[in-house]
Amino acid sequence: MLDNATVADLIARYNSPVPRYTSYPTALEFGPLADTALEDSYRRIEPASSVSVYVHLPFCANLCLYCGCNVLLSRKKEVLDEYIPLLLKEIDRKTALLDYRPRVSQLHFGGGTPNFLRLTDWDKIFAHLRRRFDFVADAEISAEFDPMVVEDGYLEHVRGLGMNRMSYGVQDVTPKVLEAVNRPQDVARIRDVVVESRRLGFSSVNIDLIYGLPHQTEASYQANLEFIGDIKPERIALFSFAHVPWLKHHQRRLDVQALARAEEKLRIYLGARKHFAGLGYEQIGMDHFGLKHDTLTRAFHDKTLHRNFMGYTTQKTLDMLAFGTSAIGFVSGVYMQNHVKLSGWRSAINDGRHWFEKGYIMSDEDRVRSEIITALMANFYVNFTQIENDYGVDFHEHFAPELAKLQQFADEGHGELTAEHFTVNETGGFIIRHIASVFDAYRKESEQKAFSKAI
Repeated sequence: MLDNATVADLIARYNSPVPRYTSYPTALEFGPLADTALEDSYRRIEPASSVSVYVHLPFCANLCLYCGCNVLLSRKKEVLDEYIPLLLKEIDRKTALLDYRPRVSQLHFGGGTPNFLRLTDWDKIFAHLRRRFDFVADAEISAEFDPMVVEDGYLEHVRGLGMNRMSYGVQDVTPKVLEAVNRPQDVARIRDVVVESRRLGFSSVNIDLIYGLPHQTEASYQANLEFIGDIKPERIALFSFAHVPWLKHHQRRLDVQALARAEEKLRIYLGARKHFAGLGYEQIGMDHFGLKHDTLTRAFHDKTLHRNFMGYTTQKTLDMLAFGTSAIGFVSGVYMQNHVKLSGWRSAINDGRHWFEKGYIMSDEDRVRSEIITALMANFYVNFTQIENDYGVDFHEHFAPELAKLQQFADEGHGELTAEHFTVNETGGFIIRHIASVFDAYRKESEQKAFSKAI
């Protein structure tokens, strides 16, 4: 457990905005992208390789005030009568560029609230995906559900379609916090949903929690920790609240005075980490925890964990084909983001042009820096020799200024630097975004407000 002086020093020196590096380069570098990028990148996919598929289902009936996702608010299911056919049409148009059915080893449904969909919508989507793709036998098929809107029989139906992993957005279980963020919940109902998931044979259940919300304190957060002890999910995602009201205007409705301050946030995190360890969880990367038998935990130990827009994964550098409003794909070194607004996305699909809101074509330099940043963010470790072998660079010569900065972090007690590798230690784990940013060639102080604070 860190002492008070160490906590205070970390906050004073490193509680500044920095990217989360779900991509590198970050979305700030994305810009106009020609339609030819779609065709060129898809046709460079290796037919023998597996791909990942992401489907964005943006609808929510309720706006949670902490939310940072791209969502569309509606209480009317009729909006799906337009959205689902457009989604299937987008899948058709993009996969028509290929003369084979890509092999899928990962499929993830994000949102929004994917379980806003009717069961008949799921039937159509899965039938269509299985026509257009060839799923490997052990494909990971997952979704992010709101446990409060899981109707009776819903989980059984999607399990029958092939879903085998589930993530539930809980965030907090205390009434005062939930009222402040406009997210009503029933803890007993959430427990029932998790029990039902296990009964149905979902191989992994993840629970999302957030710290730093209004009225959260180290004492109040104990309710969340006890809840985790009761249900014992295979994985926990413990996210620091990203307060960015200049980007997400609905966050302006939050009581700023009630938000947890930096020191309280770090204390909540430290207490949670200690509690999770007592329950048998191990930290995975920046903000995840897993039981010892979980595949992510094993990958972290083996230093083979990876990271993409869907989160941490055991599968490296899969091309990600993305469908739906605002969805970001990554294919053959090209980032491609669909239109955020429904109108723009609809027009692109119907017209077959102007496919993207923005995107980015990576250079060779981007690729090697991305590999290093991902290694640090996922495994708290980067092996210089491996980078040299994979990318044909002399690490010590090519990254001499960056190594000097890593030496500073090592001298400050945040990691170990040798001739062969850099390994992040306990305190370095709290500032891993800062450490990874050493290799960000695009980071500008003038753009800091685009990112959330590191602590």
